[in-house]
Amino acid sequence: MKIIKFLKVKKMIKQIDNSIKVKYGKILECEPENAVVYIGFNNTELENRTFRDYVNELQPNCIFNDLLLGILHEIGHIYTLDEDDETEYLKDTELLNQLYRNDLISDEQRQYFYLRLPLESKATKWGLDFTKENEKFCKQWNKIIF
Repeated sequence: MKIIKFLKVKKMIKQIDNSIKVKYGKILECEPENAVVYIGFNNTELENRTFRDYVNELQPNCIFNDLLLGILHEIGHIYTLDEDDETEYLKDTELLNQLYRNDLISDEQRQYFYLRLPLESKATKWGLDFTKENEKFCKQWNKIIF
């Protein structure tokens, strides 16, 4: 079942941008500098919930499913790539991970702050803008990949 869903997602991504490489992975993630999106279906419930909460802050009553939005978020990393953001991002993620490892913040708090890092936020906002500008396309694929 996962391979069929992967192939559908790959087809959708190629319709958005044929130059993006799509590979199977453990979770949704991206190598923006290489224009590679990894498709995986093993995100945790907490990751899905905190992502959805953030999406609802930015675009209340968003009708699209988490998988579609997550894929668009990863594509957003490619389109919003700014090498200058990377150094700050790495420092911020390391700090969040240290705070979590030292029990100074919960995993939910780590996710909350992570999604609001400039690099992550730009990718999410790109994805949400894409849904607004390509609503018919997104509604079609929302049904196909759900």
